Amino acid sequence: MDVVTSAVETNAPEKNLSPWEFSCDLEVDYKSDEIASIVYSTMAVDKELQPDKVRRSMSVSNGKLSVRFQATEARFLRASYSAFVDVLTLATKTIEQFGTSM
Repeated sequence: MDVVTSAVETNAPEKNLSPWEFSCDLEVDYKSDEIASIVYSTMAVDKELQPDKVRRSMSVSNGKLSVRFQATEARFLRASYSAFVDVLTLATKTIEQFGTSM
């Protein structure tokens, strides 16, 4: 597993046209569509606890899991990203330990 990119963006408050002022992108390269799809399916069941404050969108392409977070405040972005990465790490370690033949 390789974390390819992780970026955080903020929009200037005076130019903010939407409430989703803070965003972050994460891309993890699993080098396998099968593993990336398994992780995607695992992570997709957990919805955001505060969807009015945080949005998360995910996709899989060429063995990479891409995730985009958008939030109304930096603290909601941080909390959502942190919780997501914790569960993502657990899912990845489980696949590494037991393989995909389960």
